[in-house]
Amino acid sequence: MTGDFRTRDGVVLRYTRRGRGRRSAVLVAPGIFMHRESDEHLLVGERLSDVADVVTLDVRGHGDSGGAFTFGVKEPEDVAELAAHLRGTYDRVGGLGFSFGGYHTVVAAARHHCFDAVALVGTPHRLFILGHNFLTPGLLRSVPLMLRRRRRLTRINPTALMGRATPSRLVADIAPAPLLIVHGTDDWLIPADHARVLFERAAEPKRLLLLPGALHAEYIVTTEPDSLLAPLAAFFSEALR
Repeated sequence: MTGDFRTRDGVVLRYTRRGRGRRSAVLVAPGIFMHRESDEHLLVGERLSDVADVVTLDVRGHGDSGGAFTFGVKEPEDVAELAAHLRGTYDRVGGLGFSFGGYHTVVAAARHHCFDAVALVGTPHRLFILGHNFLTPGLLRSVPLMLRRRRRLTRINPTALMGRATPSRLVADIAPAPLLIVHGTDDWLIPADHARVLFERAAEPKRLLLLPGALHAEYIVTTEPDSLLAPLAAFFSEALR
């Protein structure tokens, strides 16, 4: 089922709801340049709908949503508003973010306590990610996947770069909601050290899952879906019970 949601500043966002009318839902925020109907997120929605309804958002500027992407200035507020909206239907709401979508999810959860459980996949502990060597075997393995990925035009607002939060400074405020941090050890874009920093600074209850040889964020869904989706399903099944 497809739905629309209007943000406080008047932007209409589009989302897809998959599930069986359960009392819990997982709100999914895809990574930058991704959209809710990508093959990866179709599979995420299908697999997680075994434990909760899955609401996958087209972040502003992506897919069928309006507006322009603000690189994390307004998107966390959008996620928090949609989570609050879902509370009118569901008893419990979890948040799942991939890469930049994980940034939106961390900030929304910490500032607004809008989730009963949070899972992050390939999420940066800060938005400056240029301080490492990108030329790794993980990048070489990712190039063919990049070329095959179905993409849609992303509309961006290049002037909206001020006022962004730092996830590692906020992550402790997610508690008492359970937190699962998942990261691939061959992530060439956001190294696994980002996950370790987030985990170190998070408060209990928390869990860190490093997937040996796994790539960045949604690429894990492409290459080894079971290693990611099975732990995510188990986490939300327990945390949203």
